[in-house]
Amino acid sequence: MNKKIPSTSIAAGIGWLSFWPPLLALLLYSNTSGGECLGPTGHDMPISCIASPPDCSYAAMPGSAIPPTEGIGVQNASGNVFWALAPSTGCSGTASSLTCLGMVVTLPPGAPDASVPQTQKVTLGGTAQNALGESQFTLTVTDASDGAKTCSRIYRPRVITNTGGGWGDPHITTVDGVHYDFQSAGEFVALRGKGLEIQTRQTPVATTSIPGANPYTGIASCVSIYTAVAVDVGQSRRCRVSYQPNIINGIHDSSGMQLRVNDNLKTLGPEGINLGDCSGIRISNREPQFGNRIVKSPAGDGIEIHTVSGTRVIITPAYWDAQKKWYLNVNVYETTATQGIFGQIAEGSWLPALPNGTSLGPKPESLHQRYIDLYKKFADAWRVTKDGSLFYYAPGTSSATFTLRSWPRKSPRSCAIAGEPSAQPVEEQVAKRHCSAIVDENMKADCIFDVSVTGHLGFAQTYLRTEQLNPGFTETKVKDDKDPSKPGESVTFTATVAPPLPRGEGSPAGTVQFILDGGKVGNPVALDSNGRAAWSTSSLRAGRHLVVAQYIPSGWGGRLFLASSSPEESHMVLTSIKSKTNSSLCMGVKHKVSEGANVQLYNCSDTDVHKDWNITTSEGRICQTGDKGAVYCIDFRAGAVDAIVTQEAAWKNNQKWLYDPQDQKFHGHDPRMCLDIERQSPNSQVKVTKCEDWKQFQKWEIQ
Repeated sequence: MNKKIPSTSIAAGIGWLSFWPPLLALLLYSNTSGGECLGPTGHDMPISCIASPPDCSYAAMPGSAIPPTEGIGVQNASGNVFWALAPSTGCSGTASSLTCLGMVVTLPPGAPDASVPQTQKVTLGGTAQNALGESQFTLTVTDASDGAKTCSRIYRPRVITNTGGGWGDPHITTVDGVHYDFQSAGEFVALRGKGLEIQTRQTPVATTSIPGANPYTGIASCVSIYTAVAVDVGQSRRCRVSYQPNIINGIHDSSGMQLRVNDNLKTLGPEGINLGDCSGIRISNREPQFGNRIVKSPAGDGIEIHTVSGTRVIITPAYWDAQKKWYLNVNVYETTATQGIFGQIAEGSWLPALPNGTSLGPKPESLHQRYIDLYKKFADAWRVTKDGSLFYYAPGTSSATFTLRSWPRKSPRSCAIAGEPSAQPVEEQVAKRHCSAIVDENMKADCIFDVSVTGHLGFAQTYLRTEQLNPGFTETKVKDDKDPSKPGESVTFTATVAPPLPRGEGSPAGTVQFILDGGKVGNPVALDSNGRAAWSTSSLRAGRHLVVAQYIPSGWGGRLFLASSSPEESHMVLTSIKSKTNSSLCMGVKHKVSEGANVQLYNCSDTDVHKDWNITTSEGRICQTGDKGAVYCIDFRAGAVDAIVTQEAAWKNNQKWLYDPQDQKFHGHDPRMCLDIERQSPNSQVKVTKCEDWKQFQKWEIQ
């Protein structure tokens, strides 16, 4: 029997924001490769540390409450310690308590004026402000008995977003979670903020069909794809990274994308590429080589750009052979940037702000005006300028080479492009089947749209890979330690939470809520350092049970992981069926469970009798597993009264037996018929009789 019953793997909701429980959004990680801030206890400070220890970032989603259940302690102290706080950018308060973007940092009672026991921790709490931003403070701990033993560390609370990005036929998700389509052709500023600028190149795609209207904009338009991306790390133009195809006679070279740093071709090896101090400004006292890096994605051919501020830009490429083009998905995680195509929706507007900070205002009633706002005013405002471009251009080309201002056409009658092959659509059901593994509802809908409009099935795999590359994405699985079990027997269900693509950044932290047959059991169980949680029980009743494990991130332990739920785990509790009038006699099958074997009454102590039954209450079957895993259920043949076992699903009506705990009888498909015993003695045949006959012997006890 297949034990795995598919279910949704992520908490229900719309878009990327649905992944984030609002009360559990705190993240701690190190900005360097040293890893001192990683792990379930890595946020505690050593009593002595190197002169320039790694900075640590605390990040929270806007408006999220920060649970004050954990804090920053000290390791290896010999007794009392002194704590001290020093505020910097974005932090204010007193010597004992600071507020940084809504996060409250509080020293133990008595500090900093007096030493405190080493067991007392610095606490964290409060609610993150709604606006994105960064702040900084320094925390120092000193051994009260030896002033030479001291450690200072810079902590940088940030209010971040994990929702910015664009994928497929560019479907945009803004940093504040608004989902809209943007199908222009040319080069655009996708996202801009402190220490970061991302530019994307959009290329039109010809299709034989005219796509339907986007739900947010209401505009039906022809489509485009991302074909190149460029990133300015540090916004100083010291580290310009571009990832674009090698175009030969108008055709994208299928052998691979080209990675450049400051226009110089680079080969990305497993060790990655250190970008150094792109901003020209050292972050605290750390060596500048830490933080800004290009690395390979943990799966596929994509690349990732990790910045010193904690932002990650993940680029997932794929080659579309029918179009002879590369296309990209571009996702941004843990960023404070708010401007650009991916930017924050302007106050009172339906679109992100323009570069000068002004708003286009509410969404117009007229589709014509919406088209003008989106594809003329907004698109032109964010087009890359000649002097501002981050891309590499081959001789004889420029940004203008890749610009088609008439795309997408207004109210198109055709999406054909002269000299370009037109993509053929496929049925929506085909697209749904290929996109079924994608969890996020927005991404799944976008995948279905792209596949159905273009007929390119490869979109589905690229979407799935993009989702799995989300640094916070998790998969939860649950497994029982035995199946089947018997009533009163202890069974342990173990949940395991892990990223689908390991990144070597520690296991998810938080708790798991176990769900039994649709209802919560007990309190959430904390994950151990390996991302596991267990629940044991000996009170399962006879029959089939469904167990689900729901992962609840705590925001503690390396990354801001996303909630997820396991598929249902089916567990069967077998039971014996005893005669109510003689509990030493059990219903069973002698020697071998096989087709047509008689069901009789035997001594419960007989060792050569199969007496453990699988009772499925909802389906009304009483079954056992026979040779080669085949399942046989109590049945009777037409015109006969003797109970036998037949293969599951044969004579379906006659295999239905519903146990009534009130009268303690097994009623058949015809509720007037019941399982009965010929006589109250061993080897008696179990029969099917009218329920009003042989009343004494029709009573059964399930144990």
